Amino acid sequence: MGFSPAEFLFLGDSAVDMKTAVSADMYPIGALWGFRTPDELLAAGAKTLVKKPEDILELLSN
Repeated sequence: MGFSPAEFLFLGDSAVDMKTAVSADMYPIGALWGFRTPDELLAAGAKTLVKKPEDILELLSN
């Protein structure tokens, strides 16, 4: 596709998702509408937490 892993956002709601993103050198984003706590997502490597899908758009504009 012509993109490096670092250019991808990986959105997930579990520690496994965050660890997968970190292992793949992607940008891990924790979804707070899932079933894990903010502390668990951050401890697993989330660089950003989002409360609703629309919050991702703000990340893309930065």
